[in-house]
Order: sequence, then structure tokens, then C-alpha cells
Amino acid sequence: MISYLCGTIKFIAPNWLILDVNGVGYKVYITTNYELRTTKFRSSKLEVNSSAELYVYHHIREDASDLYGLETPEELQMFELLISVSGVGPKMAMNILSTYDVNKITQIIINSDASSLTAVSGVGKKLSMKMILDLKSKLDSGAINSFDDFDNSSQDLFDALESLGYKKHEVSSLLAKIPSDLDTIEKKVRWILKHSKK
Repeated sequence: MISYLCGTIKFIAPNWLILDVNGVGYKVYITTNYELRTTKFRSSKLEVNSSAELYVYHHIREDASDLYGLETPEELQMFELLISVSGVGPKMAMNILSTYDVNKITQIIINSDASSLTAVSGVGKKLSMKMILDLKSKLDSGAINSFDDFDNSSQDLFDALESLGYKKHEVSSLLAKIPSDLDTIEKKVRWILKHSKK
């Protein structure tokens, strides 16, 4: 299963793009409000020939295999939560994420704000209530992990780990688990080296 891609944008359409990863082109569906980040985690416009990384959901069906690309690990987690609801497919989940960000969706669900959900194309009242019922307890209990991987200190940490042979996606899950009392890059790197499988 493909869960992460990093490469160069070769073509852009309104809701999908082609990403060149080492000479192989992947068609990836994206949200329509997508502000792609470069591999250095600085926001950039969606442009042909710019570098990009995507957190990917690989949707396999009997007659198709589609890739859905999200900007952050949190968006990917929210996407997976949304499609866990019966009646919500990948395209509808992308519509929801094109309308609201992760924090807003979380707020809508926790506050049982069905009217905001029905404002999304394709989401009716019955489905909006089902989403609230299915997801409220999960979001209340912290189903979305925050990775805070776009600040300067985390970028320095990623750079240090890349020099040791790690890929960004390999440390994303470990970032959320780093003890808060580790206040230097060196301590964090030592902790990750100790707790990773490399």
C-alpha cells in the first residue's frame, strides 16, 4: 500500500495532479483548496515542476486503484476517519476536506453541528447525523494525533534524521511520542534512534 509520495509535480488539474517520483508518474486526487508544501515544509503554490510531498490513502477496488493525497498526517487521519462512516466514500471525504480544515471538522462533529456538514455537496441530513454519531466519541478521545512537524525545530530534527538515512514519513509517528522534557535536537534524535526499528 502506498502511504506517502515525494516528487515533482508534472501536471495539475482542478482536483488531481500527476506526481513524478523517480521517473514514475502517479495520478493523485487532491482537495480543491490544497496549498501544497515543498519538501522543506514551506508553503508554496501548486505549480508544475515544484517539489511536493503527499500523505496518501491508497483506495483499492475491484475495478480501480486510486490515490488520494493529503497535505498533512492530520488530514490523512481525518480522511480515514471520514471514510470509516458507512455512506462516506473517498470523493465525499475529499469534498469535506475541501470545505473545512481538520480543526473545523473536529469542532463541527464534537458540537453536533449537522447544518455545517449538510453545506458540503453530497452530504444530506441523515448522513450528517450518522457522521456525528459515528465520529464524535472518536474525536473526543483524541483520534487525530497532532504532529506539529512544520515548525523550525521539527524541521531541524527532520534534517538531522535525514542525514542518518531516515525518511520524513518514517519519523512522523514517533514525533507525537517524543517526551516533552526532551528539549534539544540531540536528545530527541537519541530518543528516536533508541525507539525506532532502524
